[in-house]
Amino acid sequence: MNRTNTAGNSLPGLIPFLAISFAGAWITMIPLWVEGLRRTDAAQQTPPLAALCMILMMLVPALTALGLTARRMGARGAVRVLGLARATPWRHELRCVAAALTVPLGLTAAGLAVATLAGWYVPAHLPGPGTIAPLVLSALVSVPLYFGEELGWQGYMLPRLLRHGRTRGLLVGGAIWGAWHVPMTALGGSYPGHPALLGIPVAVVTAMLFGTVIASVRLVTGSVWAAVAAHVSLNEFALPLTRHISGALVDPLLAGPLSISTWPASALAVLGIWLTHRRRAGHPALGDDAAINVA
Repeated sequence: MNRTNTAGNSLPGLIPFLAISFAGAWITMIPLWVEGLRRTDAAQQTPPLAALCMILMMLVPALTALGLTARRMGARGAVRVLGLARATPWRHELRCVAAALTVPLGLTAAGLAVATLAGWYVPAHLPGPGTIAPLVLSALVSVPLYFGEELGWQGYMLPRLLRHGRTRGLLVGGAIWGAWHVPMTALGGSYPGHPALLGIPVAVVTAMLFGTVIASVRLVTGSVWAAVAAHVSLNEFALPLTRHISGALVDPLLAGPLSISTWPASALAVLGIWLTHRRRAGHPALGDDAAINVA
């Protein structure tokens, strides 16, 4: 990893983005609060109203980022600055996307090993084609939604946070990502059956760790597409596969990619990212990350 270039004061652009994104998250969840919908059990299916609200919520960061950037730089400038344009040869970027897909799966596998040893998880079988095919289809259909988040977080917010230091920027960005999910987490979205006072801090810590990994993917490639791939892998593969290969009902707080059992592997990954950056920062010849500009 190498140096990331930013320009200008980050706060004027960051504060409106966060204000609109957080307000939008709460507004899109209002119907669920009014209806009194709450996920109280891990086996509970997502009702159509909740699915619609989550779709709208996921689009808010991208629409906010596009609107704020296009207002200042026009549509072409927004495409370039937000990382939509390919920053590396397409073959290299495809390899980065493929690698990004494996990262959440690897961290989840390590976390499931910890959960199994702790008695929190019971693996039963490997997934077959009948399990994988629907997940692949769901992932392809859902790409625009994850793009909606990552364009905002990695395309717009991350470059501005990096002006305050790389490590601080990555961790703060992850914490913001977790806090943005509070309207959904408080309704039992990630940790059904657990009180919000427990689920929310767990979600923030998990987001800090996973968010740092996803943001690092963005820095290495210079494009948001690999970050989108990592997010897709987390939600569309790691989460459902945890349930599918289990021999018992899974408590997401204790087992799975968003659980406390995955924290050790995620923390080690973050430590590795930090150490690698420090080593390469002292040896510029090892290569540079793609520059990220702030509009």
